[in-house]
Amino acid sequence: LSYFWYRGEEGVNFLLISKHFYANNTGSCYIPEWNRVETSSASNSFWKSISRLLWMSLDLSSENNQNYTSIILIGAYVYPEYISITLNSQYMSKQYLYCRYFDCKRKEIQGSEWQGVVFPESVIHCPRRIGAEFVSVSKFKTDEFPTPMRLTFRAYEKPIHDFTICVAPLYGNEPKWIQIAEFIEHHKMEGATFFYFHIGSISSYDRRILDEYVNNGDIEVKVLQEKYERPFYAWQLIEIQDCHMRAKYHSKWTAFIDIDERIYTQNGNILDFLNSEDNGRIAEIQIPVLNFVKYEDAPEVYYDENQIQRELISMKYDRTTGLTWNASKALVRPEKVGGWMYMSRHIGIMSIHYAIALEHGYVSLRADASERIALRHYRSTQHRENGSNWDEGLVVFENTLPSEFLAELTRRVIEKLKSVYEKVPAICSYIPRVMWESREFPDPCERMLLTW
Repeated sequence: LSYFWYRGEEGVNFLLISKHFYANNTGSCYIPEWNRVETSSASNSFWKSISRLLWMSLDLSSENNQNYTSIILIGAYVYPEYISITLNSQYMSKQYLYCRYFDCKRKEIQGSEWQGVVFPESVIHCPRRIGAEFVSVSKFKTDEFPTPMRLTFRAYEKPIHDFTICVAPLYGNEPKWIQIAEFIEHHKMEGATFFYFHIGSISSYDRRILDEYVNNGDIEVKVLQEKYERPFYAWQLIEIQDCHMRAKYHSKWTAFIDIDERIYTQNGNILDFLNSEDNGRIAEIQIPVLNFVKYEDAPEVYYDENQIQRELISMKYDRTTGLTWNASKALVRPEKVGGWMYMSRHIGIMSIHYAIALEHGYVSLRADASERIALRHYRSTQHRENGSNWDEGLVVFENTLPSEFLAELTRRVIEKLKSVYEKVPAICSYIPRVMWESREFPDPCERMLLTW
């Protein structure tokens, strides 16, 4: 009975996969092979359904804050057998919504709606519909709905990445440009092949380095915005759910960490570590933390190579308070984690620490605290939410990255930042005369103009 209840209003008809949507709603839309799949529920497993009912009964994912906002879609992801939609709400856990489906022209597929339940908070899982390219949600069948969102393809048979990283939302006044480059290049050296960024607030100067990595195919960026104001750090509650859905089926392993954190391994890289630990049943590996004291903000703008060598965080800050499991982070198998990532406050930072629910048959592992793998957290003594100078009274000692690693990291960061921020002035005398004379522009050697 619980199984049928969770599957929504279609109930006992879950085995009957109707094809009438395909016949009656194709219109003039071309439907590719991957989109000719229809399912009747959001779960294909009895044990998964029972697990979710248990998690809901334990109230594992109720945030009940920011409850004055309207429902806005953050993301929509199509997997082999179901669809997940992430919402900006933080107050709708266990409430019912209708999944709504639309074709390539955003025309609603007649009779396709399905009632599901929001769980975990900010996420609703929906069955697939043939020809659906856009989705939305509503409280009732006949309600208005938020602007339909195009589905992001995640219906991979096998993950296309072995290791990716979800980066906590960017916000705050400290410049991010050098941190972004160092963060990405460091983890690329550790084996990461893709990064998911979410933006709360960022300067146009910092955005230039992000755009460069987007152009290179290294990252994807989601801007978190809505008309209802909320504290920027609160967006991390939303980001974790959305990034979990983004990484699912897209990456075998994913880390959820902040821009001021770096995972470092000895004797190989992260992939070597994961391959040595993975026995097929591990869904999560918790790793310890090394907190490093960061006394100053990053520089506001780029000047030259020497500045980068001085300001590289990994080079500049090497004093740590030692290894700790307090506020540790985790490497997870996104499709094996039960949908809700446990959040906690620690010294004013909203961060992910571990998964509170795993799929049936999978286990969590705590890495050996021998420093073979650790999270190097460069914690500022400024801009803390609940007080600065966190290091006062603590014993610190030196812990430096290997010189070979630092040299290669520095080379990569300098190369990337120079390509973005080091501009070569135009040599106007080299510009063909026909380019400006034919357009009746002024001579560029006399005056350079911004034409738009």
